[in-house]
Amino acid sequence: MSGATALVKSRWRFAALVVAFAAGAVALYLPSDGAGFVSDDFLYLENNPNVALPAARALPRVLVRPYFANWSPLHHLLLYAEWSAFGAHALPYRLVNALLHAGVSLALVGAGRRAGLSRRAAVAAGALLLVHPVAAEAVAWINQSKTLLAVGLCLVALERWLAQLREPAPGRLAAATAAGALALLAKPAALPLPAILLTAAWTHGGDVRRAAREILPLAAIAAVTLVLNLHAQATQGGVAPWFGGSPVATAQILPWIAWRYVRLSFAPFDLAHGVHPAPLTGWSDPRLFVPLAGLAAVGVAVAAACRTRRCRALGAVWFVGMLAPVVQLVPMIEVFADRYLYAALPGALALAADVADVWSRRAGRQARFAVAAGALAAGAWLAALTLERAALWGDPEALYRESAEEWPLGRTGWTGLGAELHRKGDLDGAAAAYLRALAVQPDDGHVRQLLGRIRLRQQRPRPALYDLEQSLRLSPGQTDSDWARGMVRQLRERGIEPEEDPGP
Repeated sequence: MSGATALVKSRWRFAALVVAFAAGAVALYLPSDGAGFVSDDFLYLENNPNVALPAARALPRVLVRPYFANWSPLHHLLLYAEWSAFGAHALPYRLVNALLHAGVSLALVGAGRRAGLSRRAAVAAGALLLVHPVAAEAVAWINQSKTLLAVGLCLVALERWLAQLREPAPGRLAAATAAGALALLAKPAALPLPAILLTAAWTHGGDVRRAAREILPLAAIAAVTLVLNLHAQATQGGVAPWFGGSPVATAQILPWIAWRYVRLSFAPFDLAHGVHPAPLTGWSDPRLFVPLAGLAAVGVAVAAACRTRRCRALGAVWFVGMLAPVVQLVPMIEVFADRYLYAALPGALALAADVADVWSRRAGRQARFAVAAGALAAGAWLAALTLERAALWGDPEALYRESAEEWPLGRTGWTGLGAELHRKGDLDGAAAAYLRALAVQPDDGHVRQLLGRIRLRQQRPRPALYDLEQSLRLSPGQTDSDWARGMVRQLRERGIEPEEDPGP
């Protein structure tokens, strides 16, 4: 018996694990069903012209052209298939996401076993990922199926790669490369995968030089993916300014961001959609010291754990590697997001599960009972938090109000609140929310376009023309830019002159 079914003692037990994970994921995320589409879901589905085209016309666009500042053809292809099957009914999309999340959790069980975890530790790591509330943003937000696809395929690639390191075979290498390539085509979050696989060759006794040669095709695909996504962002308005206005301010906030990711892995009690803190006041800001001390303590503990079992370093490298692209080394619109941690979380959970399992087996029967009881209690607590977050995603207005109130310097809460109020017909409230979003990020062409739409519905053509022209100036290649150009032309032909919108 090999592959996934070797994770447990029989195929029947493996089938039971699959059913349990799938049922658990669906039960956890049923409370999010009341929302319908949320925020970017409309752009990716209902207002996406590509998904409504016949297949012969849609596929070249879906597979080649960037969309909404991203080039992720596998994800776009999934959305096309889902829209063809489900249309504008949100529930089936959420069921697909829940099942994808169950698949990611099962993939962690498989990769954990290949990495040297016991069956008990691997299943515990997968189960904790299944019930962890950090997953709520990736599962309940329909368009984040790209995150689920990318992380799941990365874990499948790692499992196949570890099998290849143990018993080299052309089929295993091909499977690892194919899964890694598909992960890159789902979302550029998979870009660190080649480095992680190379690390696995060192942590698990492989020939590092041979591994480097075998990884070259995947590394080349990753390089092409990076170039294409940078081009998509540059041409479609996805490039963000430095946090705090400068590289120095960004460097100062990095410890805060990194520490929050580490802490939320094991204490996710203050999750929020769209976290955006105030910039630090300088190198002497007290908010710099606690994160640095926490990171140093965790670093010492992880180094000690990896010294006793080198294979544990793979979990640490996975966690750090998967976060590397999203800790503001390259400026991003969202300084922090739960879905970014979702990609890194498998590494932290696998490492923690192995440490607890090995210690308890050495310490004796009472320690094993204590660890098992602790894991069950932690799972129940995490599941309760997940149900709470899923219910909040079922009420988008409450979700975005929470974000705007807790993190008023970020655009996410204000933009999402504006979109939700717009959908409900509260045009004045939507306009006020969009203006608050522009107050914190004035060069956001997408929000300018949304505000222009509001002004058109309010029968205020002069500020509408101003907002649409600013939108095209800031992001000429963004979604619906053709519509915006046509509307600008119509307003100009009517003799309308632009009038700047007032500040919030």
